[in-house]
Amino acid sequence: MAFHKQSILRNPRKNRVVVLEDLNFFWDEPELKELAECWELGGDVRLVALHFDRDPDEVLMALIHLARIDKITRRKGGLLLESL
Repeated sequence: MAFHKQSILRNPRKNRVVVLEDLNFFWDEPELKELAECWELGGDVRLVALHFDRDPDEVLMALIHLARIDKITRRKGGLLLESL
């Protein structure tokens, strides 16, 4: 980690890229509650993305947010429920 900080300080302006700038990270609170319910009911992330008319990556980021604030828990089968 120290190496990374040092290299940033030595080269402060080298072709920086904003990642995921094409994604929409804004969710209404009722949507997040519904997303948490979909997760707990075992909804496949790809189908949930279709339901919300969102990019699957936006759904994944919202799920990460919900997990970090303890609104969802791990589930058998993971994101895509492929191991069930």
